[in-house]
Amino acid sequence: MEYKNLIQSTIKEVYPNYLVKVLLKKLEEKNIVSYKEDLLTQNAYIFSNEDETPYHPKYDTTELLAALDNKTNEVISVVQEQEYESPYSYSALFEIEEEWKDNLDLAIQEGLILPVESENYNHDQLANNVMNSIPSYKKASSLHILKFSLHLIGYLPQEHDNKREIVYPVVCLLNSETNMVEIRFEKVKGYISNGESGFYVKKVEEVKQKIESLLGIELLAINLSSIVKYIKESLNESEENEVAVSAQALEYHTGSKAVLDSGNNDNMILPLIGNLKDILKNNEELFDANDQTKQIQEMLEEIILEAEYLSDHPWITLAWKNDVKSKIVKVKFLFNYHGQDFSVLQYYGSNADSERMSYVTQFIFDNKQRLASQTE
Repeated sequence: MEYKNLIQSTIKEVYPNYLVKVLLKKLEEKNIVSYKEDLLTQNAYIFSNEDETPYHPKYDTTELLAALDNKTNEVISVVQEQEYESPYSYSALFEIEEEWKDNLDLAIQEGLILPVESENYNHDQLANNVMNSIPSYKKASSLHILKFSLHLIGYLPQEHDNKREIVYPVVCLLNSETNMVEIRFEKVKGYISNGESGFYVKKVEEVKQKIESLLGIELLAINLSSIVKYIKESLNESEENEVAVSAQALEYHTGSKAVLDSGNNDNMILPLIGNLKDILKNNEELFDANDQTKQIQEMLEEIILEAEYLSDHPWITLAWKNDVKSKIVKVKFLFNYHGQDFSVLQYYGSNADSERMSYVTQFIFDNKQRLASQTE
């Protein structure tokens, strides 16, 4: 499929409304498209109505596709630039213990990695799989970012016109200050993955192997379970925390299971456990009244202890608080994802842009360092 047609197909099949609007706003800022004609927009594609009535912006897919038809190279450039900054639904974290920056420079010199600032760069190079790909590269402060642009083909469950093709970016961030590696990827519709078992696991493993091959290093899975447990324990020390436990799954040693979720309540208090903690905290004098009430207090504390620390947690959701409710970032930590040695972070909503995702990664690294200093 021709490059432009593949971008067109991707916009139709994949792009949510908010992303379409972001892209059109960027195209407008760069004077690539405009909703009115003036001296600043002489080279822009001008949206207009056939009857010459004033055009009102819709910021929808139809407009983006029209822009692609009329300003093909410029629109593709903005689309591929946005892929570095967009929020992704999932990420997997690893770390590097060896030196790798010299090998990165060497891979660039050998043409195995293509910098976006290179004169040889026109647009991302597409590949059917990660191992055969030449990733694009850009640097942002301490982050070295590789983007793998995969050409995926899927089939709708219908008899005619069922073939669908999209560009599927996987972004890999290497932090030269922390030596952490973050692989970000998006969820895909079932017909694009063709119902492939372990689709995301395979993509993470392929990117991991490709990075190891390019840089001559080994990526080590980070034990997020112990770090999140440490974060949870530290939250009990103070009421003023930027992070709260929003939800968690419990698996007791007896075989029973439970899921606790704070839902949309403003205080993010987990049902049962949070309620019991509040009862204990707000009724200290009552529990200190006599030996019997103290015994009840101990039994309640035992229930909390077993739920929070003695049971297994297949997953847990942490929320980064914000005064603006829509800007709260919730991240579900899926430990040992589908039996793998790595864990996966699942981001909820569309508000966790690249910068906020990097903030969460840095937060994890900082707590990883604190935990390590305690165990030395």
